Amino acid sequence: MAFDKILGQEKPKQIIKNALQNSSVAHAYLFYGPESIGKKQTAIELAKALNCTSLIEGNACDECSSCRKIENKTHSDFFFIEPVKSTPTAREAAIKIEAIRELQRKLSFHPYEGKVKVAVIDDAHLMNIQAANSFLKTLEEPPSATVLILISSHPFKLLPTLISRCQTIQFQALSHENIRKILEETMVEEGIEENTLNFRTLRSRGSVSKAMKEDMEDVANIRKEIVTLLETISFDRMDIVFSHAKSWAQQNDQWEIIFNELMELVRDLAFFRTGCTDSQIHNRDIATRLKPLALKRSLKSWIEMFNAVHATKMALSGNANAQLFFENMLMDFCEAA
Repeated sequence: MAFDKILGQEKPKQIIKNALQNSSVAHAYLFYGPESIGKKQTAIELAKALNCTSLIEGNACDECSSCRKIENKTHSDFFFIEPVKSTPTAREAAIKIEAIRELQRKLSFHPYEGKVKVAVIDDAHLMNIQAANSFLKTLEEPPSATVLILISSHPFKLLPTLISRCQTIQFQALSHENIRKILEETMVEEGIEENTLNFRTLRSRGSVSKAMKEDMEDVANIRKEIVTLLETISFDRMDIVFSHAKSWAQQNDQWEIIFNELMELVRDLAFFRTGCTDSQIHNRDIATRLKPLALKRSLKSWIEMFNAVHATKMALSGNANAQLFFENMLMDFCEAA
């Protein structure tokens, strides 16, 4: 896959192709932007282009041994690091200092079969502090014939000293047209229906992984439940508060979806309350239902509800009484209403 086959990201691709053609590739890059929009594939394409034996106008040929090995991550001069969980039950994956030290050892040698050693660190913001400080030394004194590429969807979590030593390239969320095209190409064997394709495209928020991995039936059902809740919740209906709090507390595997849908729906309602058009709304397919609901409450009420959802989401990231927190959140909804 050459750069031209990566949909969207015209500016990042042009910056990189210009650097290749002018022999001005930086020793270190930070590719940053939302998740699943082409950052990793662009990094792999850059690694291929730097080592391709038949480069064509800044694009790798995809046919030579070097291109095939890098694509399969078997090239001896291509190193790919990503976060791993220390144990199967660990809550979060991380990049630890041992992985960085091993990378540094490998980078100390001259290229074995290629022209340039390329190291890609995916989700670089998940380096722990020891790993980040160790890697900083590599950025300060980069080995010869080496290009380092950090990838992050949360660059603000990186050490400022790391960022300052990289050429930063920002990637943007993909357009609906590009998301739709990718879905059509990747899900053709599943025989995706037009309605499902439209729904997935709309729900993608410019991210391929979000468009593909969500269980659309679960999302649609949860969203419908939340809209009905927002239409009816009040202190006169405490039965709704307690039944939803109990039900959601037991669905810990669905919390991410529940919170995401709550935040996006309340956000849309606040936007509608200010007079925004459908084009600025995430849940455009149910805009006709949301518009009258938005007018039932003040903008201040919707903002208070949004803050209540955010606070509850943060609280439940630790050990907490889930049902109690959901009850408190929904009572905040009643008070805001």
